[in-house]
Amino acid sequence: MPKYVLLERYLSEQHDDSCSLTFSQIEGLIGTPLPASARRHQSWWGNDRTHAQARSWMRAGWTVEQPRLDEERVRFARIDTYRRAREKASGSARSQVIVRNLDSEVVAVLKRRAQRKGHSMEHELRAILTGAARPERNEMIAEADRIRAMTPGPLKDSVTLLRQDRDSR
Repeated sequence: MPKYVLLERYLSEQHDDSCSLTFSQIEGLIGTPLPASARRHQSWWGNDRTHAQARSWMRAGWTVEQPRLDEERVRFARIDTYRRAREKASGSARSQVIVRNLDSEVVAVLKRRAQRKGHSMEHELRAILTGAARPERNEMIAEADRIRAMTPGPLKDSVTLLRQDRDSR
């Protein structure tokens, strides 16, 4: 079993938008001491998917918001909550959709699919809905035709243009 999977499991079971844990609590969850670098370097707590520990909390839908090395405490925030705060500050907003009365087998299939891919069901649903909202092929062709119509005639050969530019100097 990967070292940080129990931390991932713990975080995925949380219902609040933030979670604060001491280093000792994390060590209790993972069953082994944190490496010395976790106590010395802020970067160990970075939300960098190249690190096993970060992949674990990010797969569970969390990001580290405030590592406090002096207090041996770290604050996790739900990725969506963190993203919403950044979007609110930048002026870009997101919407929510509630879907009721889904067949339980559909939900089970989606949960299994998300688990196989190593992320939350919410992430899986977001990917499915985003993909479904992409423009259809005929819409993209129409847009390409519209843009092509704005281009004045056939383009000249770039070799000719380069020679003309060189000769003008």
